[in-house]
Amino acid sequence: MTITRNLLPEAGRACLALAFGLLAPRTVPAADEAGGARWAWVGAVTPTAAIVKARFPGDTAEPLLLTPSGVVTLRLAPARVEPVADGVIATYVLADLAPATVCRYRVGGLEGRFRTFPAGPASFAVAFGSCARTASEHPVFAAIGRREPLLFLHTGDLHYEDLQATDPGSHLAVLDRVLGARPQAGLHRATAFNWIWDDHDSAAKSPDTPAHRAAALRAYRLAVPHYPHSTHTLGHAFTVGRVRFIVTDARSGRDRARGTMLGDAQKAWFKAELRAAATSAALMVWVNSVPWIAPERAGADHWGGFAAERRELAALIEELGPGRLCMLSGDAHMLAIDDGRHNRYGPSARPSFPVFHAGALDQHGSVKGGPYSRGTFPGGGQFGLMQVIDEGGETIRVVWTGRNVRDETIVQHQFAVSSLPASTATSPP
Repeated sequence: MTITRNLLPEAGRACLALAFGLLAPRTVPAADEAGGARWAWVGAVTPTAAIVKARFPGDTAEPLLLTPSGVVTLRLAPARVEPVADGVIATYVLADLAPATVCRYRVGGLEGRFRTFPAGPASFAVAFGSCARTASEHPVFAAIGRREPLLFLHTGDLHYEDLQATDPGSHLAVLDRVLGARPQAGLHRATAFNWIWDDHDSAAKSPDTPAHRAAALRAYRLAVPHYPHSTHTLGHAFTVGRVRFIVTDARSGRDRARGTMLGDAQKAWFKAELRAAATSAALMVWVNSVPWIAPERAGADHWGGFAAERRELAALIEELGPGRLCMLSGDAHMLAIDDGRHNRYGPSARPSFPVFHAGALDQHGSVKGGPYSRGTFPGGGQFGLMQVIDEGGETIRVVWTGRNVRDETIVQHQFAVSSLPASTATSPP
């Protein structure tokens, strides 16, 4: 049964309490096997909402068919249709969904699926990684998909074009290539996606003028299903269960002459997020695209090159208490974990929060920053998996595993955090 609607007022009521994993298909058709849309992906997921973006070659967009319960299919018109070179990009706003529910969608001949986030204490897995050659078809993307994570976090260098372009169309053309690559397209439509860029996939490798930044930001906002962010950077935050993810943009606001990686506005926002999450979230995850643990060195392309700002942020984290914070990071082409013993940038110089690097998805190996207590494992075809075990009590367990394309564990680390009691912890907006 198909119901035609422009909005989704009854979608939440239609979502039944379906267990994860019961809905087919587990795989999705490749972009070049389907007609209509060139690509589609889903992001900005919450317990009750999500955004799907789709690229059409003509001047019109087709409606999206949403099956949030396996019983009722809703027909959804796009909320926005924006013209781009050789077509349009359509934005579909999915609302009034039920938490922790598998939803399927079909648009322009492409099929996808995702799970809405849990609204309260819950266990889940998030995969993450960075650094892939432009339009990579590496089998690591299929390996990630087989893990069926709730979310895939891309922590930078979605491509390596190093664009020197002041028009958004050049950036969109590269995204067309990336999103059309078969293994990546399959992953994008098998789970929710979240991307924060780094140097190669932003304007940072170009002369980096305001015009370059504006073009890159415009393309990102057009093509990427994203959470709300500020005008000038892509920093954003979202909540999964009792876990607050805070994602910082290390490129758009960077000003080496002034010694800031985040920029004043984003840094103020980040500090406010940390303070709010320290009293409301059971666990905080800082998603940071570049190495944090690194020796101080002027001009370095990691936090060691912005040592004063690193000390400033480390002091705030120490004041708030680092026991419920951890970091996921990218840029370096390696798997690496530090349990906090080498993260000593606060006023007390005591060990602080643990740090986990995952890369490269599809690049040569390299080591950056450190030292790391669990060692470094450079190479391609690698990704990270973060498993959160939250049964609603005062302790949350976290299991980190760095994995290769064969889904073998290369490095691992486990820790527990003493969270706020379930009765007092609330999810930030």
